[in-house]
Amino acid sequence: MRVLVADRQQQSAEYLVEDFQELFDELSSQMKIDALCGGCCSCATCHVYLDEPEVAVPAEDQEKEVLEGLIHHRDNSRLLCQLEASQDITELKIQIAPAE
Repeated sequence: MRVLVADRQQQSAEYLVEDFQELFDELSSQMKIDALCGGCCSCATCHVYLDEPEVAVPAEDQEKEVLEGLIHHRDNSRLLCQLEASQDITELKIQIAPAE
């Protein structure tokens, strides 16, 4: 899938990845997200906003609890480490949320 990512400095970059895990790994290695917990759904340092939230499987209770405690929480907030596609995605826009 083609993912256009706007980082915290509002710089955009395009990524061609197979899935959200690959995107998580790529953004983490480039230090665009901190990923302090390594993808365990506990630190929220991979908090993103999805332009099309319906393309992802709905958040589970643990992710919802983490998101609800964030200052910058929005209706389209998700943790990148928890995203799983609910359909085939060819293109998607993601914005990395401000640091908490």
